[in-house]
Amino acid sequence: YYWAVLAAGYSLELYRRFKNEEVKAAQLESRLIETELKALKQQLQPHFLFNTMNTIAVLVREGRNDDAVTLLARLSALLRMSLDLSRVQEVTLRQEMEFVDRYVEIQKVRFADRLTVRTRIEPQALEARIPNLLLQPLVENAIIHGIAPQTKPGTVELIGRVMEGRVQVEVRDDGCGFVPDSADNPRLRKGIGLANTRERLSKRYGPDGEFSIRSGPGQGTSVWIAFPFRS
Repeated sequence: YYWAVLAAGYSLELYRRFKNEEVKAAQLESRLIETELKALKQQLQPHFLFNTMNTIAVLVREGRNDDAVTLLARLSALLRMSLDLSRVQEVTLRQEMEFVDRYVEIQKVRFADRLTVRTRIEPQALEARIPNLLLQPLVENAIIHGIAPQTKPGTVELIGRVMEGRVQVEVRDDGCGFVPDSADNPRLRKGIGLANTRERLSKRYGPDGEFSIRSGPGQGTSVWIAFPFRS
């Protein structure tokens, strides 16, 4: 009886320590993800703000004051939304698309008739939980590295669906394209772009997170991601 009580007490102590370590590990992982998200925002905002403010300056010099005011209002709305979600690790795809739409509105002023953005996302997919700021860098990559370098107009498409319990999202453009296996390509070197998205999916979903790129010079680019559906 004595040894049984001793063994039970020892087992309970081991279990308590194990649960404490689990909690500490989860808290550490949460802090790491939050730090990563803050770093991502710090990378995103400076160069984006620089480009937007430069566009506003050009509009003012051209006497397009109404357009400049509209762009400032859109920038203010985007930054306010960014601050509201600054400590949120996950959002719904609907919320992410609202942020992307604000971003696209600003870029359309900058690129005028050269940029068209289309979205085809199923209603069920809009309720899926996804990592905060997962899609915006992909859209930015498509615009800056796909559409901007070419002289002709270009199109960016966002497609989202739920199939067999998984969210599938594709961001594709008909821009200049690149060689995916080339380590020297700027689209792969940018920390807020493709490499960052692949790493975030891997950390959060492990083998359940999928990421693939299809591209070629002059053939446009398609970035496809998939992960478990959670509403």
